[in-house]
Amino acid sequence: MSINPATVSAKAEMAHEGPARTEGSPHHTPSPPHLPHLPVTDSGFHHQIMQNHSPRKNHIVERAKQTLENSFLQQLKKQQQLQQEILLQHFQQQRQQLAREHENQMREHLKSFVPQLWEQQKKAMEEAALREAREAREAREARERHERDRVELMRKKDIHEHSANASTQVKQKLQEFIKKKQANANGTVTTASYRNWGIVKSSSGESITSTGATATHPYRLTAPLPLNLNAPPPQPSPADYPLRKTDCEGGSPRGSPPGGCAAAPIREEEENGSRAAEFLFSSPSLPNISLGRPHVGPRLHPPPAAHTPAPVVLPPVSEAEALVVGGAGGRPVQRLGRTHSAPLPLGDPALQPPPVHHYLRDQIRKTVLTRAHDAAVQLREEEGEVIDLTSKRNDPPAPVEPAPLTRALSSPLVGARVPATGLAYDPLMLKHGCACGQHAPTHPEHGGRLQSVWARLCETGLAARTERTRPRKATLDELQSVHTEAHVQVFAGRGRDGAGVGAGGGAGGAVRQLVRLACGGLGVDSDTAWSDLHTAPAARLAAGALLDLALRTARGHLRNGFAVVRPPGHHAEPNQAMGFCFFNNVAIAARVLHTRLGLQRILIVDWDVHHGNGTQQIFYEDPHVLYMSIHRHDDGNFFPGTGAATECGAGPGLGYNVNVPWSCGTDPPLGDAEYLAAFRSVIMPIAKEYDPEIVLVSCGFDAAAGHPAPLGGYSVSAACFAHMTRDLMQLANGKVVMSLEGGYDLAAMCDCAQEVVRALLGDRPPAPPYAELCRAPHPRAQHALAATIAVQAQHWPTIKRYSSLVGMSALEAAPSVAAARLGALQSERDAADTAAAMATLSMHQHNRPVSTSAESSRSVSEEPMEQDEAK
Repeated sequence: MSINPATVSAKAEMAHEGPARTEGSPHHTPSPPHLPHLPVTDSGFHHQIMQNHSPRKNHIVERAKQTLENSFLQQLKKQQQLQQEILLQHFQQQRQQLAREHENQMREHLKSFVPQLWEQQKKAMEEAALREAREAREAREARERHERDRVELMRKKDIHEHSANASTQVKQKLQEFIKKKQANANGTVTTASYRNWGIVKSSSGESITSTGATATHPYRLTAPLPLNLNAPPPQPSPADYPLRKTDCEGGSPRGSPPGGCAAAPIREEEENGSRAAEFLFSSPSLPNISLGRPHVGPRLHPPPAAHTPAPVVLPPVSEAEALVVGGAGGRPVQRLGRTHSAPLPLGDPALQPPPVHHYLRDQIRKTVLTRAHDAAVQLREEEGEVIDLTSKRNDPPAPVEPAPLTRALSSPLVGARVPATGLAYDPLMLKHGCACGQHAPTHPEHGGRLQSVWARLCETGLAARTERTRPRKATLDELQSVHTEAHVQVFAGRGRDGAGVGAGGGAGGAVRQLVRLACGGLGVDSDTAWSDLHTAPAARLAAGALLDLALRTARGHLRNGFAVVRPPGHHAEPNQAMGFCFFNNVAIAARVLHTRLGLQRILIVDWDVHHGNGTQQIFYEDPHVLYMSIHRHDDGNFFPGTGAATECGAGPGLGYNVNVPWSCGTDPPLGDAEYLAAFRSVIMPIAKEYDPEIVLVSCGFDAAAGHPAPLGGYSVSAACFAHMTRDLMQLANGKVVMSLEGGYDLAAMCDCAQEVVRALLGDRPPAPPYAELCRAPHPRAQHALAATIAVQAQHWPTIKRYSSLVGMSALEAAPSVAAARLGALQSERDAADTAAAMATLSMHQHNRPVSTSAESSRSVSEEPMEQDEAK
């Protein structure tokens, strides 16, 4: 049986409130007539009865309350589930809507992009097809040309072989002739004329008979030749060059063959006639042949006779067949060498290839002569002739001096090399650290910072695109250009450990003051650790690496540079090491640039989240260095506490110290919007008006996102650092040298260093987050920028024009910045046009012709200065 909790509760309330109700009350319930009213004096008994029943009633009430609570909780859970389902449905609807919108946007984008991409791909495919067809055509033509050359060579080879070797019949006749000659003991030959060679033709085509001894013909000889078969072979004289003679002693008519003096016409021997083996026969209209005689072999001479044979008259032959050595003196006959038309025998030295060194020598000589000639021609073309238009004399031109030989443009060593981006790094700087060997969080500044940055630059290929310099240690004189002698002696490795400065008080009594750190190591203060072996070399190496990088950039050997160095330096004062810093690297580089190279306008930009108190103190009264810093200040409550907007220099350096102090705390943290606003409204306007010769950057990355509040607390992105770097590259012809300062979150530090080096190399930097571009600076940041502008306006009036950009976002201020930039360009253009017009006017006045009239003479005489100039 179930009991209704509501009924029980109502009855309990009625029983509890019964004594309090009266008859006259509206809630009075009359008692039944058979129950008499209890007197007032019986109330105690009633309470006793109620108390006896109260435990059971309380238990029922508790159970009723639990039931109500359970039902209420169930209803609440059902309501929450219903709300969750409604929110989920709403979220899904929104996501589907966003997906549809994104799909529509992508479809619209593809509609405009796909045709263009298709056209590009189609064009590329067509170009590739045309290129392949052209290469195939060229290859086919090359093969055909090679085949034609081969066939032509084979044909010519066959012709040469047929023309160079005699037939078998000719050889048989020659053998018969030699045998008959050997059988003839007298050694004489018949003088019968050739049967078919009595008539020859001249070069003009006319027939020439053999009658008459005085007839002239190009192929006649002057006299019959004596032949002594028993005579030894004659030795050639130094003047006898058979194949080079072109004329005889008596001269020959023009057009005659070599050695062709006046002689009888060529006659042919009878078939049964004999001929000496030393002579060859040929026709004037045919090339000479060798009759296939071997090039090596003994001569065939008849046995010596008992008497000397009388000279006999032989048929006249050409010089191509036999060597005729002159005249009536009866000189012996010399046999001809091989003619040009006959092939050389195998093994001849002339057929051997030249030695390799001769070939290389000829090629080198040819190359040098060609380059020298091309260089001389180009030099003459570039220089040209200088014509004197004022000279009226017709003097002969002076002889042109031969142009000096220079290296040709085809040489790889010629041509101006584009300066590269320098990168300074040395692993020796990794050794500096505390003796305890601990890293973050005990020692935020440790060697892993440098190692991580260098590894990132190498992994991304950026280090390979730069020119790595070889760092050196800064000299003591270079360190003393900004630090005191005692400070350099103490922290350059020559000081003594102790508790204070000696009695001398000077450099000789300097003592290194060290404290015991909580980790057990030694340090200059509670943060700056010291190592006896490695700190001094690393600090000197960091200063020297940045100094060499800055000097090479200022001289134009490098375009810009980035120094991956530690320990940092912008906190180091002239006589105090602090904040992880021992020597002020950037200050040393700036001072040496001024003293050694004579630079008069040096800009130092410090965007480390901590103020560079050491750099400001060193150049506070120096007008040659403009120091500008963007840092967290918090009204002087953030380390090191310096860098208020009112600190703007002193003495000659008044106005050359610009501070942008943020006093906004870290809730919310400042980011890209504030830093971009500072650059467009304060940093860049003043820097452009200053027009520096070189820009040095104290490049600290501890303002990047990821650093805790004690070390930074801001959220500047790596893209923002890249954009600030690109803005600074607009100054000093891009001569920007950066030195690593702070930055203790390894991931954020590596990202920032990577993007900054990309910007130095000329790559397009990534865009900052869109939310930061749309966001206006924090109101307290706007107040800080306005305070800086108010202080610096009297020193740099140009920033007044940019005061309206303080409260704008980057997107809103972009048109105004572009308009200001165009206005500056227009002003420069107008100034250039004005200067050109004034120069033209002065030139016209200077070149004005002098009049010979009386009035002009009077005007000239009245102006003696112009008259002196005219004279």
